[in-house]
Amino acid sequence: MSKVIIDDVTGTPLTPSPQGELCLGNGDHPEYECCCDECDYFLDCFPEYRTDFKGRF
Repeated sequence: MSKVIIDDVTGTPLTPSPQGELCLGNGDHPEYECCCDECDYFLDCFPEYRTDFKGRF
């Protein structure tokens, strides 16, 4: 698992991981707000939401 930690614009340390389980911005930590909805790394944590956009544009 990646140990990459990225500081969000809110100051929340983000750690992309399966289902966001290692990330402090996953909504499970009261001292940090949930950042998943705006996170650039969302699809790294939740790859099941990837879709094939081929041919749609």
